[in-house]
Amino acid sequence: MAETQQVIGYGTGPKKMTEHFCYIGSHAHHVNIGFNYGSELADPGRLLEGTGKKFRHVKIRSLDDAGRPALRELVRAAVRELESALGKEGEAA
Repeated sequence: MAETQQVIGYGTGPKKMTEHFCYIGSHAHHVNIGFNYGSELADPGRLLEGTGKKFRHVKIRSLDDAGRPALRELVRAAVRELESALGKEGEAA
């Protein structure tokens, strides 16, 4: 049987990949919040993990992890970065 991915993507428009800025993936003991262009984001809280060319993620193991201000700022920065790249500044977030 084929393995399925437990992932949902979020974007600023209807296009499947080009307008997505992050995803949430569930795992047995944590949830990943991943950023499609995470390698390009400033990360002063040093939350991002991964070594891929573009993608980075943050592991969420508790509600306290999910409520970190540094994580909220990463999400906001990811939206701003994508909207700027797409010429959509100020349309969301």
